[in-house]
Amino acid sequence: MAIINLPIIDKAFYKESDLKDLKAITGKIKSQYGNIITNVSRLTNVPEELIIAMIFIESRGNTKAVSSRATGLMQLDYTSAGDIIFFENKNKRLSLPEKEIITKYIGKSKIDCILKMKYMGDRIACNNFKGYVLAQKDLYNPELNILIGAIYLGILIDDHTQNGVIRLDQLVLRYNKGFFTKFNKSDSVSKIYANASSISQDYIKKLAGQNSVLSQLV
Repeated sequence: MAIINLPIIDKAFYKESDLKDLKAITGKIKSQYGNIITNVSRLTNVPEELIIAMIFIESRGNTKAVSSRATGLMQLDYTSAGDIIFFENKNKRLSLPEKEIITKYIGKSKIDCILKMKYMGDRIACNNFKGYVLAQKDLYNPELNILIGAIYLGILIDDHTQNGVIRLDQLVLRYNKGFFTKFNKSDSVSKIYANASSISQDYIKKLAGQNSVLSQLV
């Protein structure tokens, strides 16, 4: 696995007084979903600590969390969750165990439609589905949500690992803003941070700044 270096920026979102609560909630996430996270980490090659940190930041472990179209533990947009599966398969990364887990929860008809897509954003008519194949309710399931979220993280890790080190600032920026978010990969962490929106700056600090979630897990 690629290396995680912390902190990546000398700024903090969480205060020292927040850390007790942070550790308690991440501990609860590990207790409730640890077996799923361990298996998903093995399948996707994404560090368990990163998966746990993203669950904490996105939902604090609430499977029913919804913000606009973002749903569940890793706050996945159901309109793009199918794109993540499609992209994983297109790049010959979708393993049989991953496919079996996804099929278990959404059924063979839905995954067959996703795998027939021609490009990300393709909304084909297929097996009585037209438009978005996945529904918001699909992403309430913890195992499916964590797997698709980790698949997305794995794609981003591959895109944003430099000299064996994960550029967490770039990774979390795209996770927060979307797959097609543009920036200069050669920019320093400080420049990426300075050019980010205040919301994205907070995400960078939450994940990998001083007192970050990851720093309490690794």
